[in-house]
Amino acid sequence: MHEPEESVDLQLAAQQRKQLNATLHDLCQPLTTLHCRLELAGLIDTPEGYREAVDLGLADCARLAEVVRSMREILRAEAPQKPDGVSGEGQ
Repeated sequence: MHEPEESVDLQLAAQQRKQLNATLHDLCQPLTTLHCRLELAGLIDTPEGYREAVDLGLADCARLAEVVRSMREILRAEAPQKPDGVSGEGQ
């Protein structure tokens, strides 16, 4: 049988894994969208098509960066803390 503290730690770890899994799922959508936009730009083969793909691709990249920031925050929250309060993970 688990000690109460271990049980809380296991629950927290499970919650963080679930949150990280959801965030990874969120990462897939803009990656797929970006890939499709770039493929379509190659098929359209016009300056307007390329410009639109670049503009929309930049918006997708901003979404990707936000999801990655969220993932980093999840991992930082999960990282063990050193006695001085500094995370055990490098920046």
